[in-house]
Amino acid sequence: MSAHTEAGTGGPALTTASSDSDPPGRLARVATGAAEVVACAGAAMGSVTLSHSVDVDPLDRVGQVSGLAALDLRFVLMGLAVLAACVATARFPRVFAVVGKLACAIVAGLATGLVAGGIVLALHGTTWALFANWGDSGQLIRWADDILAGRPVPPDYPPVALHLIARWAELTGDSTAGALRTSQVVGTALFGPVAYLSWRLVLAPVWALAVALVAAMPLLEPYKPYTTVVLVALVPLLIAFLRVLRRAGSLTWARLAIAGATTGVALGLLFSLYSGWFLWSAPGALVAVLVRFPWRAPLRGLALLGLTVAGLVVVAWSHLFGLIAAAGTVQDRYFYFDTAVEPAYIAMWRNDLPGDVGPWPPPGELAGVGVFTVLLVIGLGVAVAVAGRRTAVLTVGTLLAGAWILRLAIASQMYETQTVQLYPRTTAEILFCLLLLVVLAARYGGGRLQDAWRARAVAGNGRVPRNAMPVIGALCAALLLALSMGSATADRYLPRNDGSVGLLAYVAQNVRQPDGRCPQYSGPSGCAPDPGTLLRGEWPPRAP
Repeated sequence: MSAHTEAGTGGPALTTASSDSDPPGRLARVATGAAEVVACAGAAMGSVTLSHSVDVDPLDRVGQVSGLAALDLRFVLMGLAVLAACVATARFPRVFAVVGKLACAIVAGLATGLVAGGIVLALHGTTWALFANWGDSGQLIRWADDILAGRPVPPDYPPVALHLIARWAELTGDSTAGALRTSQVVGTALFGPVAYLSWRLVLAPVWALAVALVAAMPLLEPYKPYTTVVLVALVPLLIAFLRVLRRAGSLTWARLAIAGATTGVALGLLFSLYSGWFLWSAPGALVAVLVRFPWRAPLRGLALLGLTVAGLVVVAWSHLFGLIAAAGTVQDRYFYFDTAVEPAYIAMWRNDLPGDVGPWPPPGELAGVGVFTVLLVIGLGVAVAVAGRRTAVLTVGTLLAGAWILRLAIASQMYETQTVQLYPRTTAEILFCLLLLVVLAARYGGGRLQDAWRARAVAGNGRVPRNAMPVIGALCAALLLALSMGSATADRYLPRNDGSVGLLAYVAQNVRQPDGRCPQYSGPSGCAPDPGTLLRGEWPPRAP
């Protein structure tokens, strides 16, 4: 099996034949890849730009529903335009090969652009970011202010997000609170493009889009979008690296050097953006490296690994050494609702603001296990059965197992140590890996069925090419799924005072802004002087 075949980077529907030694073909692929990047990011940011024209009261439920409908309408119209382009080019295979790729990229951008538009709606009328200057938002603002003032920030916290907030405020003249707001909106919008483009390293466009919607969207957190996007991008990067490691014995030293340095720099950037997932992924990644290591060419394998580690250290050395210095001294004692949940429940990731969701975890139909979890289990079994030896399935499977072991090991010590050590965050990685395996099961299992069907099928004459309609059908399904998921996620973040994540925007809409004025829609009673007064129920003041 060739590396190209295993990578699944093409398929009859969305590629044209071209050899690696063909410069025009290589140039065309680079141009198409660049177009995918532009289309993906452009669709996301275009959605955000259009959302600014929605003018409703975000604290009024009728206004919220009306605003969401306006955002959804924009999404539907843009989605229909994408489908129309696909249908119009379906009879021209070479043109459709490009249009189909761009369509997948655009849908990925539209999906999280819709959610980002919901955040713009939720913060309409206030200059604050989600949760104003309270909680994690407040801490990020203070650290960004420290950077601008030349004061040091904790080296054990990933520095990239802090410096981006500080430098954006410096560049635009905005406050660090305003820069944080921008980072939340832009980070949310670009979550889909980053997920899609990362998975394009290892999957064809339709399947990269499936991963972005089915596996990545449930992890989107507009409050701090830079955290989970690292997990979404880290896994395909590891898969791509392990494929290179497997073939290290047949690669030239120059290609090994380029691959190692490039991977190391990419890992270093992700590590500096948010390093938590590297801890949970470490055991599984180590096992996958040992399995895929080229034992017949150990020197080349060690050289590739060494260059990768060196690249990571060069880029992330300050944060890496800060974490090492803080090891054993930082203790997480934040016991919240998720630390009282039975430790094997991973079917939904809600961070630490669940709101009024009824029994948690929800009651399961099959010996306490819900149908959704059963589907995840089936996906796991099918993926291993049909593609257990493929690098993608092997990597995701080992990451899944490693995260489970760390989760249960840390949770089992809670009573003795009275510490949490962030173990509930493994829920996100475990859920992500299981959802990935469902997509990979469909990808490889469906591929086998498709190959068998094509072997017996006879192409018709004068009809739409057989490979166009499956792609168009997949895009139709993806658009409906993206609309439903994006609208539902955006609705969760609209202002409401019920203990849910809607509280983040509610606080931003009811706290005095940095310029001393109240937000536009804070109501006749005015606004609270600070989030603490609001959260403690001391605002508005009661009549004597």
